[in-house]
Amino acid sequence: MKKMAEQKLNRSQTGVQQVEAETKLIPRTRDKSRKRNWLYESLDISKLVHYDTVIRNLPFIFFIASIGFVYIWNSHYAEKNVREINNIEKQLNEKRWEYMTSKSELEFISKQSEVATMVAPTGLKELQAPPKKIVVKSNEQ
Repeated sequence: MKKMAEQKLNRSQTGVQQVEAETKLIPRTRDKSRKRNWLYESLDISKLVHYDTVIRNLPFIFFIASIGFVYIWNSHYAEKNVREINNIEKQLNEKRWEYMTSKSELEFISKQSEVATMVAPTGLKELQAPPKKIVVKSNEQ
């Protein structure tokens, strides 16, 4: 009997030791749960997305959405203008090259020697002597 009483006493002592050990562990888990609760509460957006909050902030939400649409439209418009400017610059360069080519051809064709060769088949010839100046005398008294 004594042995059974001693075993019960040992069991109760070990039970007490277990309870004490568990009570020492409980505050640690509570600290972790408090940290978790604080983190969860700080990241919890259900307070912000409540029906009343959404309805109350609907004009602001529409305002932000309209600013987003204007921003997107503006970027597309700017890109379209940049593409158009690039095309116009290409056309301008082509016209400049065409102008320079035409100008050089005109300068070549308008040289005296070229004009003489072009007009030779029609029977015109270059003057060998300098041109004579014609002076008309008026009847002034």
